[in-house]
Amino acid sequence: MKQSFFISLSFLFFSLNLVAQDGKMVGATFWNGTRQQKKPLGSPYVQNMFAPATVDNIKTPANVRYNVYKDEFEFIAPKGDTLILDRIEDFGSITFKGSNKKYRLVVYTDKSNSLVNGYLMELYTKPNLVLYKKENINLTGEKIAKTTLERDMPAKYTKIGDTYFLKTPNGNTTEFPDGRKALVKLFPDKKQPLESYLKENKIDFDNESDLIKIVDFLTTN
Repeated sequence: MKQSFFISLSFLFFSLNLVAQDGKMVGATFWNGTRQQKKPLGSPYVQNMFAPATVDNIKTPANVRYNVYKDEFEFIAPKGDTLILDRIEDFGSITFKGSNKKYRLVVYTDKSNSLVNGYLMELYTKPNLVLYKKENINLTGEKIAKTTLERDMPAKYTKIGDTYFLKTPNGNTTEFPDGRKALVKLFPDKKQPLESYLKENKIDFDNESDLIKIVDFLTTN
């Protein structure tokens, strides 16, 4: 029994201690147990709390929240379970009642020119143009200490800059142009008035209110 107990312990904990020629002990102690994973810091949600929202084709308001990192909506079922909303066109519009934030399920082209079926926040709508915003949260992986002078760093969710998208008259939704040249290229028929407008106005392509001004100009000129 004692021998069996000793063998079991040897798989979990053992010491590597060697005796040098001068009689001093050298080496290190190793622990071979299962390492407990730490919960990531931060949050995958912009808003952690569930909030009432109207969802397409659902008669009564549902308590939902948006997992930005996974790009999916969670809702509380009648029995109290937390479930994932099916990412289908039938439930393609979600509007939070308090903030009036409206999310749409949109097929859009991302920066790598890949088609994505995901949720975008509807910011500004005109007859032929729609400005969307995509919230972004990154997950940085856990960092394990390699020496005793370092310490473990848990994984962490971090809110990063938003990405803006534009639905054009041809029905395509792509990332909003990042500068004057790219914008003019997207609307070649408005080249002259658009260039004049951008020269006369200090437009910041990283400023949300300035992007709305551009949409207004494009729909009135």
